[in-house]
Amino acid sequence: MPQEFLNLYEHFISPSPDHISIVDRGYKYLVVSEAYLKAHGRKKDEIVGHSVPELFGEEVFRGFVKGYLDRCFAGEVVNYRAWFDFKVTGRMFMNVTYYPYLDSSGAINGAVVISRDITDYKISEEMLRESEEKYRHLFENLNDAALLADVETGLLVETNRQGETLLGRPRHEIIGMHQSRIHPPELAQEYREKFAAHTAKGRAADYDGLVVKKDGTIVDVHISAAPLTIGGMRLILGIFRDITERKRYEAALLESKRFTESLIRSMHDGFSIFDGGRRFVDANPAFFRMTGFAREELQRRLPPMPYWPEDAGRIEDIFDEIGSGAIGDREFMFRKKDGAEFPVIVSPFVLRGADGKVINYCATVKDITYRKDIEREQLRSQKLESLGLLAGGIAHNFNNLLTGIMGNISLALLFGPDEKTAKRLVEAEKACNHARDLIKQFITFSKGGAPVKNPVILESVAPEWCSFVTSGSRSRCDFRIDQDILPIDADEGLISQAIQNIVVNADQAMIDGGVIRVSVFNTSVDSQGRPLDGPHVCVRIEDSGIGMSEAELERIFDPYYTTKKDSSGLGLASAYSIIRGHGGLIEVKSRPGQGSAFSVYLPAYKAFEEERSRKRPCPGTRRVLVMDDEEMIREAAGEIISHLGYEVEAVEDGEKAIEAFRASIKAGKPFDLVIMDLTIPAGMGGKEAVRHILEIDPAAKVAVSSGYSNDPAMSEFRKFGFSGVIAKPYRAGDIIALVEKLLG
Repeated sequence: MPQEFLNLYEHFISPSPDHISIVDRGYKYLVVSEAYLKAHGRKKDEIVGHSVPELFGEEVFRGFVKGYLDRCFAGEVVNYRAWFDFKVTGRMFMNVTYYPYLDSSGAINGAVVISRDITDYKISEEMLRESEEKYRHLFENLNDAALLADVETGLLVETNRQGETLLGRPRHEIIGMHQSRIHPPELAQEYREKFAAHTAKGRAADYDGLVVKKDGTIVDVHISAAPLTIGGMRLILGIFRDITERKRYEAALLESKRFTESLIRSMHDGFSIFDGGRRFVDANPAFFRMTGFAREELQRRLPPMPYWPEDAGRIEDIFDEIGSGAIGDREFMFRKKDGAEFPVIVSPFVLRGADGKVINYCATVKDITYRKDIEREQLRSQKLESLGLLAGGIAHNFNNLLTGIMGNISLALLFGPDEKTAKRLVEAEKACNHARDLIKQFITFSKGGAPVKNPVILESVAPEWCSFVTSGSRSRCDFRIDQDILPIDADEGLISQAIQNIVVNADQAMIDGGVIRVSVFNTSVDSQGRPLDGPHVCVRIEDSGIGMSEAELERIFDPYYTTKKDSSGLGLASAYSIIRGHGGLIEVKSRPGQGSAFSVYLPAYKAFEEERSRKRPCPGTRRVLVMDDEEMIREAAGEIISHLGYEVEAVEDGEKAIEAFRASIKAGKPFDLVIMDLTIPAGMGGKEAVRHILEIDPAAKVAVSSGYSNDPAMSEFRKFGFSGVIAKPYRAGDIIALVEKLLG
């Protein structure tokens, strides 16, 4: 039973004169009213948390109370009247009612016991038998409405002043009415049957009901009915207590309980509750998911908690601070059940009783792992941006200086200096060229950051990258590329730079030139046969150059480390950085005088294998819509996609794309894929058009294309409703990979 509900219930019943308690199925008290404590002369902690036998004694519990509780736990509303001897208030005649307590799922979790002092009523009943005059006095001065009805006829024969007030009628109108008429007309038959049951059984009964005033107002009442005989006349005495306020309290309490429980259960953040003794009571589902612990593992535990690896003394200090009124969020490191730590923001507060003492320590707990990651990424991005700006500024100024130096060297050579001077000028010119290359690599290496990835088919671009590097040198590349090479998810510009840097290294290693063997193949293991994390594409670059020693291999990827004359030492370092940034790895095998082999393993585009394993539909049944303001691009993309066997339609702006998409659905030939340009000058671009298309068909597949890679719609395309992205300029292999990815 949630502690916050118990606290609220205790707050509402505190001023009640009735003895009210809640007992769980283990016969332990969960809540007791002030009147209950006062009658027994006990403090709250002497009853709450203790069992019924501890209060009444095992003999009374077994022989009297337990039977009633067990009937209540079985679903029965139990009522009885009896004399009780209380330590403080003495002997009292009580009307006791047991109500089953149901949780939100309908299961019985305990019993709500309400005991009302009806000693006055009992005395009145006894005195009625003895003295009409005494009866009349007590009857008239009861605090509740009292009505007498004839058992034989069901007619009301007497009422007190409170009865007149309750029914809004004078005494002469009430006397002679049938008892069923004081209830709402639609319930008349129900109350006739209740009256007949009282008469037949000849015993008292208590229940909640409704009465209707003369003006039609419906009033909630609690009815205590008992048979009695006066002057040989068999009567039913009904005591009616107005419980409108109680009903309102109960409704408000129930609504508050439901709202609070619903709110806490639906929270994305964690919520935990400790009792006044700092024992863990309960938490919401988000908290248990967050920590990995189950409720049973934490209940009733005292700090330190397994998910809170703070020093025990420090935790006690925190509880003390909160209990003394300190407010404000606190940041901690929590630990999951599996040992993983994660940062949280804890927002604590306390619930206090009427005496000001802490009843519960409560707190919301927010996992800020994502926020911390974002902060780190932002800091890293700011540093890299600053470094990039600095590098760019230095490079710009330095290249201006180099331009002036190299121009003057060229002029000096043009003027035809002597052979010795010319030789020195040529060497200076070479050094300037190397300096220019060094600055270029420094800029690339310094920018860092995450690559902007797209599917790349290496078999169509790797030969071009490698051949470009060796053009004009004494080396050439020999290619061996397997069929059905998987696409990789990569930043094509960065990966081309990394591969080219390795080819440059191979070319420089062969002083007299030679053959650079480039192999491209699919694999799931490295060169040692060790499994990789899923399918990869390997690019292996082998040369027959001077090779490297073990000591050189250990430092080959260190920035600025080089064994070659006039080399910056950044080429392989930047290649390593780029490949690691793509989730790949580099292996190097080399021996002095026997050449080197660089194996670059790049993760395959993961969705490709899944899509390729599915049964492919007939391409002719698929239709693709291309939107671009450049006619040349529309024609080229259309021709490439048509070559795959798909039907293609092309339009020049977003409005026409929407019209074509809507028309295709009406015609029963919807487009399976839409490829849209992000920006259309003086027209609707893809960012706006995709919203309209998804309104027409929320399941539509739409890819975005642009040359502006810094637009958020390219780097975070899914947030804008796109299913895929392709950056301009793109090759045939790129658009084929996109179509394969989205349509299979």
